[in-house]
Amino acid sequence: LFCFAGFLRFDEVSSLKFKDVHVYDEYIVLNIQKSKTDQYRQGNEVLIANGVTSACPVKMYLRYLDLLGTIEDKDFFLFRPIFRSKNVCKLIYKNKKLSYTSARSNLLSMLKSVAGEHVNIGIHSLRSGGATVAASSNVDERCLKRHGRWKTDSAKDGYIVDSIDKRLLVSKSLNL
Repeated sequence: LFCFAGFLRFDEVSSLKFKDVHVYDEYIVLNIQKSKTDQYRQGNEVLIANGVTSACPVKMYLRYLDLLGTIEDKDFFLFRPIFRSKNVCKLIYKNKKLSYTSARSNLLSMLKSVAGEHVNIGIHSLRSGGATVAASSNVDERCLKRHGRWKTDSAKDGYIVDSIDKRLLVSKSLNL
């Protein structure tokens, strides 16, 4: 959900630590410490608004924190592998990032349960999907570019897939 709503790459979300996420009443702020697009190594803030659905990243993050209980070290990675022992599932105690393979496998198993067996996407598709949905909702281009941390319009445009309705709007506007 962070990848989709924040237009994040997997390495950005997998590097998040508890200290990098700040919760406010109406949104959360993710402090991205290292980003491929951070040309000047100044870090970046990504704001994600509190939504109204059960898929809201803010609500899911708060639920995640509730399930974790007490967080002893804020310098630990937010998403780590889990271990299972009888009826208990917990994050491993070692400060180790969740691997891309595990994250993709978990994502695919969840998506297959709702979309069918023929789902074949990568984690990076979430960044593109989030940008496409935002662009289809007529989000301001400058804000869209800043949220995705793209330096150029051509980099941003490479992530956005225009819907058929948007593409047809061009010829419809000719009033022929």
